[in-house]
Amino acid sequence: MRTYEFARRFVRAGHAVDVVCCAGYDDSLRSAGRKLLTVDGVRVFVSGTVYSSHMSFFRRVMSFLRFMADTLWFVLRNGKQYDLCIASSGPLTMAVPALIGCWLWRVPFIFEVIDVWPDSAIASGVLKNPVLKWLSFRLEALAYRYAAAIVTCSDGMTARVERKQGKKWKNAQRSREEWGKKIVTISNCCDLETCAPDEAVRRDVRSKYGVCDDQMVVLYSGAMGRSNAMEDVAEAVAGTATDERIVWWFAGDGPYCDHPVVAMGSVKACGGQALDARGTCDGETCGECPAAQGFNLSFVPTKWSQKVRWFGRMAKEDVVSLVCAADVNVVTFRHEPLFYENSPNKFFDGIAAGLPAVFNRSTWLEPWLREYDCGIVCKGERPGEEMAEALRDLADDPERRQRMGAGARRLAEEVFSRDRLAEVYFGVIATTGLRS
Repeated sequence: MRTYEFARRFVRAGHAVDVVCCAGYDDSLRSAGRKLLTVDGVRVFVSGTVYSSHMSFFRRVMSFLRFMADTLWFVLRNGKQYDLCIASSGPLTMAVPALIGCWLWRVPFIFEVIDVWPDSAIASGVLKNPVLKWLSFRLEALAYRYAAAIVTCSDGMTARVERKQGKKWKNAQRSREEWGKKIVTISNCCDLETCAPDEAVRRDVRSKYGVCDDQMVVLYSGAMGRSNAMEDVAEAVAGTATDERIVWWFAGDGPYCDHPVVAMGSVKACGGQALDARGTCDGETCGECPAAQGFNLSFVPTKWSQKVRWFGRMAKEDVVSLVCAADVNVVTFRHEPLFYENSPNKFFDGIAAGLPAVFNRSTWLEPWLREYDCGIVCKGERPGEEMAEALRDLADDPERRQRMGAGARRLAEEVFSRDRLAEVYFGVIATTGLRS
């Protein structure tokens, strides 16, 4: 979404933009095969690479290498015609085609750090092999060294990259001031029109899913993987299970989407049957039922399917409709220090729609949450329980929710507007020494 939204703004500004991507998270691209697409003036070249967060580590590595090879071949065939390349990481392998284009065709590139690889992969326990770690750090260093500019998604990421470069200032004879000009923070952004509050959509969606006027919808959207602290979400759901005012919606996918709490809302988890208080199906317990897997479902109410809805992976426009219909946005990450730096798209979509956010840990966004009174950060020893308490308090106080929602929308408009940050991006592009 970030690439698409910035790309179409670059086109509006008069630039010609080509994007090389795979269809891993956008099913609408799968039918394109290797055909050239044009979307809002952006030419899109779709790789045949298959990717899913459910894949094993080995299969994901092979997907990264396949996509790198496809992109590299594209650069070798077409690189001469471009004035600038933007390489987005992760995965870190995206640096390879950009480096080859820089060395072979002298095309300057911006290295966009969406995720600080390999640090994040190591922190989440995905990358363990010492040889792969060494190769990853070497590739990262090359990308930073040869990039015409580095764009990060948060102040914490910028500080991390600066610290990495600080180790090389003396050898590379680069001053802190020089590197400071090269690294720019452009966070993920809010699409103010796409995610604008819409009362008609809100009423229709809530009516469709049987949500009462006095109920509060808590939304979890996006990835459900190792990095997303789904155990905290599970604890928060458990802590609100007996409160009939609180409804949970899950929209997303990932290896942890079969977590006991998430699975309970899934129609497919119990053959379409609702779970009763003992965690069994209305009929005979099936082999895929969470109860059969030994999970503790003692807190599950009889009509659980009305309390938790599992939507699975959805198209962006469908997720936006859920965001517009929800009342609170839940954002969770692992508790390692690295994840303080994350710039989650779900947060920015939420504040654009006027949703207060509940975080399970400290975040670089905290100063904005305080200034605009639009979020709650749970930093205790039991963040899941603390989240549940915060949600119950918000359910008790609709006026506070409304006040926080107004603050969230103001934050989106005044600080994180996509149009505003696109102007910053144009400034970075202008300083890269475009090839003429």
